[in-house]
Amino acid sequence: MDRRIERTRAAVVEAAVELVARRGSQVGMTEIAQAAGVSRKAVYENFGSRDQVLLGATQSLLARLPLAPSALQNREASPLDLVLPPLVAHLDEHQEFYRAMLCGPGPSLARGAVAEHAMTGLRSLREDRESGEDRGVVEIRDRFVVHGLLGVLADALAEQQDADLSTLARVLNASLANGGLEN
Repeated sequence: MDRRIERTRAAVVEAAVELVARRGSQVGMTEIAQAAGVSRKAVYENFGSRDQVLLGATQSLLARLPLAPSALQNREASPLDLVLPPLVAHLDEHQEFYRAMLCGPGPSLARGAVAEHAMTGLRSLREDRESGEDRGVVEIRDRFVVHGLLGVLADALAEQQDADLSTLARVLNASLANGGLEN
């Protein structure tokens, strides 16, 4: 990809993250273009739509959250214990952005990006381990847990200005472990 295109895309994404965190997800393409220092046409040429800009912003933040390679070595811990706490800490760190993206109008793209990021980490960990369980069943269970957790976290973000997402996720994960969904 051309450096100029990369710089434009990066500027648009960073502007979108900043604007959404400050003002909510209803920011317009003109505002995003102005904040990025590019033309509105450049934004459309690079992303196509406002939804794609917001998805790109979410994916950009999530890309900063790699799964720690040391986590792969910890065979004692559950994959959920390895993948979800860093994800929740990330959501906590960027609460204003995710409050707007997960709780505002049209949150499905952001929720899908966050859920897919968690699922990718879980798949990677699970592939490295032999569990004897049907992979399809494990995938469905993981998806259920991830989407359920995201729903609860989004509700907490919407209802509490200073939500403690890490504690909430720890309590929920412990409850799941006690209920037998932790394998």
